[in-house]
Amino acid sequence: MGMICILCAIFSYIFTKILMKIMVNYKYGVDLHKKDRSKVPEMGGIVPVLLSALFISFLFNPIISLVLFLSGIIGIYDDLYKLSPYKKLVLLGLIGIPVGYLLFGFDIIKIITLVFGISISSNLTNMLAGFNGLEIGLGIISAFFLGIVLLLNGDYFGFEIVMLFISSYLGFFMLNKYPARVFPGDVGTLPIGAFLATVSIWRNVVPEFIIIMMPYITDAFLKYYSAGITKREEHKPTTLGNDGKLYVAGGYLSLPRIILKKIPMKENIIVMTLWGISIFFGILAILFDIFLKQ
Repeated sequence: MGMICILCAIFSYIFTKILMKIMVNYKYGVDLHKKDRSKVPEMGGIVPVLLSALFISFLFNPIISLVLFLSGIIGIYDDLYKLSPYKKLVLLGLIGIPVGYLLFGFDIIKIITLVFGISISSNLTNMLAGFNGLEIGLGIISAFFLGIVLLLNGDYFGFEIVMLFISSYLGFFMLNKYPARVFPGDVGTLPIGAFLATVSIWRNVVPEFIIIMMPYITDAFLKYYSAGITKREEHKPTTLGNDGKLYVAGGYLSLPRIILKKIPMKENIIVMTLWGISIFFGILAILFDIFLKQ
């Protein structure tokens, strides 16, 4: 299994580099937190999503691959044509109906839980974003701790699926981390939450999953409280100072913006700070799981 994960990460890195050369002239964004406002290819998340879906389908469970595939399609459409927040919530939630039936049969409670879980979680992992390597790094950390929880529960099957998912994103992360050479796009961020929610419900570790997701939940609460449900593109970005630090003056609230309001810092530092917060809640989830067993 270890060798397969290594190969998956290598393939992810190689195919992302190939895709970058194509997308830089077709679909690209401007890095707002760099002085040169460099042009960065977008939608690179296609690679880890497809790779993880293919590997998981052939080696483990094609139903989980279906979640990645369908959420990835919605992400592609959103990247190209911009879905409204409400349409995105509904479309992602609909994925839970066929997937829920395939996983749980006619267990209506489980299916409804999955519908809401995929809809909410995928949007959460898509919203806490905007800095080089942030969303992919957070996704890898969240998946890692979910995998550890599964391992502690003796669920080696679920653990291996999560590790394979991480591997596909890890190769992409090497090109997305600060300074980013490629952006994931919604095609790369929406499937993270959809995958995590599906696995947590399927493998019965929902309480631990909610704890792991607390940074995302806090960020979403702050945004809804201050700005309501809006498109991410409508959010006013932070300002890059002459000292290379990011500053926030007014505007909506979010987890990174609250931190930057108190302590302006460079982009890579705020990203590592948010990763640290995610690790903290991941550890809490493990402690919670251990406490439940006593």
